[in-house]
Amino acid sequence: MVMATQFADNVRSSTATASASFTAWVTFALTFGLMMSDYISRQVLLAVFPFLKSAWNLSDTQLGSLVSIVALMVGVLSIPISFAADRWGRVKSIAAMACVWSLATIACGLATNYGQMFAARAVVGLGEAAYVTAGGAILMYAFPPRQRSTVMGVFLGGALFGSVVGVALGGVVATRLGWPWAFIAVGVPGLAL
Repeated sequence: MVMATQFADNVRSSTATASASFTAWVTFALTFGLMMSDYISRQVLLAVFPFLKSAWNLSDTQLGSLVSIVALMVGVLSIPISFAADRWGRVKSIAAMACVWSLATIACGLATNYGQMFAARAVVGLGEAAYVTAGGAILMYAFPPRQRSTVMGVFLGGALFGSVVGVALGGVVATRLGWPWAFIAVGVPGLAL
């Protein structure tokens, strides 16, 4: 907590200068990495659809609901969790969100049936619900106005890169090690960030 507060203070001081500070760029690297982790965790499921369908005899409707529940949770919870992040502190909130979605992604790999997977995917959505807003707010605060559009564009591009990596990496890991390891392999790095 103390480190997060000191980090936030350093970010605050960087906006007073005409160009971004080293701390602002470290902040960018971390938020970009977390944005990729967010979307990797969200999209890895698509790579393991055939494995889940075969292992648990799931219908297309059930598979679709495993994707939809994340989007539903993000949509419903974005606003209240964004308000909470503004009050509790964005840095602490982002750290908590990343832990939640990463642990929930790992839980997907430990699921033994559809119900457990559905519940874990709902928690993935809960963790991801306000990341884009909180991460973007931190970046807007860390960078001077003349760099904000570029920084936000690259930050949001992390979602697209993460989506591609999630499907590709998930497919490779699921084929070589089994579908549970695809979730575990993408969940652990989110905890590290």
